Amino acid sequence: MLKQIKLLLILSLTGIFFLPLFTFPLFAAPQVIKIGIMQIVDHPALNAVRDGFIDAMADQGYIQGKNIVYDVENAQGDMATANTIARKFVSEKVDMILSIATPTSQAAVNATNTIPVVFAAVTDPLSAGLVKDLKKPGNNVTGISDLTPVERQIQLIKELLPAAKTVGTLYNSSEVNSITTNNLAKEACQKLGMKLLEATVSSSADVFLAAQSLVGKVDAIYVSTDNTVVSALDAVVQVTNENKIPLILADPTTIGKGALVALGFNYYEHGRQAADIAIRVLKGTKPKDIPVEFAKNLELKLNMDTVIRIGISAPEILNGCMNFYKKLKEEGIQLTMETVVRG
Repeated sequence: MLKQIKLLLILSLTGIFFLPLFTFPLFAAPQVIKIGIMQIVDHPALNAVRDGFIDAMADQGYIQGKNIVYDVENAQGDMATANTIARKFVSEKVDMILSIATPTSQAAVNATNTIPVVFAAVTDPLSAGLVKDLKKPGNNVTGISDLTPVERQIQLIKELLPAAKTVGTLYNSSEVNSITTNNLAKEACQKLGMKLLEATVSSSADVFLAAQSLVGKVDAIYVSTDNTVVSALDAVVQVTNENKIPLILADPTTIGKGALVALGFNYYEHGRQAADIAIRVLKGTKPKDIPVEFAKNLELKLNMDTVIRIGISAPEILNGCMNFYKKLKEEGIQLTMETVVRG
């Protein structure tokens, strides 16, 4: 009897020590997904893409700090830094890269042909060399384009300022997306009997002087989705408001800074749309099998503070915006209109 009790005691003690070794793997923590997020510069539109992406991921059950982590990096407008960030993500073996804007997307694609890359806020993925075909991207890359409706934006200028003859624009001639939109703007101006006067910049430090160079030569200034210029938009607003020049933007996100009017996409929703693509990849669909998508739903925003500040007729501008809004709605275009009183 005593021997049986000792044996049971030994087995019990043995079980105490060995049980955790066999049971712990059964309760192992779930795999945590790591996504590297890289954007070329800090400005409201790109920040909105990032925030929309993270929020949409959370809505689908990917909770930051629980089953997913993000490594968010900003290249501060420097391509060499963008390349370094991309290589860092590759060395860390992240599960996916979200690249926001064309330069950072080019850096990510050049750094890896195995880690899935989902791009956002890229105007022309083909010209940028990101994909081989919009419907069949190929390799490890897909995403969403923010090709802005340039022709519509130039038409808006003509609608609001029918006497305009010359439109000024600023852009970074080293950005592929900016070259694309600038060429489209030039064509659109020609169709409407207007001239496009260009001022190029190489960094955000050049923007103020470039904007000043257009004063006295243009009837309006148009800023598309150029990352360099938008990152220094305050400088453009200062020049246009001081000289009472209407400023038209392609990014409604930044209308509150003091532009007159903006027509474009909601970049927060753009980020949410990118998240839908990312989730498909995480669930097993190969990027090469996901067609490149385009931003949806236009927003038209009018800044009433700026109407007063630059001394133009509020009734005429409001009427012009309403007419333009009605025309696009009649064409079946999804569009919302809003007036704001800040800036």
